[in-house]
Amino acid sequence: MSASPAISPRPGRTGTAASTDWKAVVAVVAAGVVVSIQLGKLPPLLPDLRADFDLDLVTAGLVASSFNLIGASIGIAAGFASDRIGGRLALCLGLGIAALGNLLGFFAEGIALLLAARLIEGLGFVLTVVCGPSLIAAATRPQDRNLALGLWSTYMPFGVALGMFGALLVGLILEWRGLWLLIAGLLVVAAVLIARSTRNLPPPPPRRFSAAPLRRPGPWLLAGCFACYTTQWFAIVTWIPTYLRDSGIDNETLITAGTAAVVLINVIGNMSSAALMHRGLQRWAIIAAISVCMGMFGVLSFADGMPLAGKIGLAMAASGFGGMLPAAVLASIPAQARDHGEIATVNGVVIQLLNIGSFIGPPGLATMVAWLGGWNDGRWLLLVAGLIGTGLAFGLRKVESSHEG
Repeated sequence: MSASPAISPRPGRTGTAASTDWKAVVAVVAAGVVVSIQLGKLPPLLPDLRADFDLDLVTAGLVASSFNLIGASIGIAAGFASDRIGGRLALCLGLGIAALGNLLGFFAEGIALLLAARLIEGLGFVLTVVCGPSLIAAATRPQDRNLALGLWSTYMPFGVALGMFGALLVGLILEWRGLWLLIAGLLVVAAVLIARSTRNLPPPPPRRFSAAPLRRPGPWLLAGCFACYTTQWFAIVTWIPTYLRDSGIDNETLITAGTAAVVLINVIGNMSSAALMHRGLQRWAIIAAISVCMGMFGVLSFADGMPLAGKIGLAMAASGFGGMLPAAVLASIPAQARDHGEIATVNGVVIQLLNIGSFIGPPGLATMVAWLGGWNDGRWLLLVAGLIGTGLAFGLRKVESSHEG
């Protein structure tokens, strides 16, 4: 499989593998999936949490998105730290911290401790996912990198879907606290798997902290595109269960299955994007087209008078087409790094802004719905985010054209 020229290492880049270690790639993707379960576990359980902690709609949105607050604050610092200590150690540390957050949530009796637990989970999440692309780049040869990064881009929708199904199946038996405890155990297992599967990867060379990636426009434009996507996607997947209930649907199994379908179809978009990039479609073009399509489908999904099949079908269309964007963004990360050692730093910029989008999306949509009086009026947030993402993608086109020139 041939890679795009922009993905190929630049002169002087180190860390390029002679052959691809697919075992390490799969282990890294599995770690991303497990840590993303924490994102999916909450939406189906929001009614239970609102009842247990007496939360209104906006506060429940803050609990859901507080997970992303740490990433929105320290994503860049996490990228620097990963470049310094090495992705393997940072990833294992992130999984351990996420497990600790789940244990704290298991014991939470008040909203303050629940929010603290979510923040710790978020810290573990950002430390884990910021290392993914750099470890995959170290484990793959250039010809396989687009495919491997496309596989990595599925970690979030797979993890979110597993979290939702877990909340439906395991949560009914163990209740939400038991689910938190089970996830903590899975995170520990994932850390052990990473330690064993990536031990043959070459250690990173010693590096000093460098702010050079922060002075280039490419990483910021790339991150802004991802932030617009996560604003839309997390708003949709967090609130589609509540929206369906407010629309008069009282079948909880149908609601959860429909929401899980919205999440899972995102994976198809991930893999489709990797195939299109392999065939030569420009990454910026995928990002621009998908940003506006996702906004349009999302707005239609939350429209008044839409039948149930239309609500779920259009949400699936928004998520499915939207899934093409993360793979395009993640495949662009190595192209925005001057050498292999900068990949985690560039990814840190992307992680920080995508978490800002994730943090804004759920409470932002809930606030607009509460202020404007209904889902039909609050839905325009999705289209605005999509149009901003399209504009940033055209800026990225200019930067990438200048780089190639």
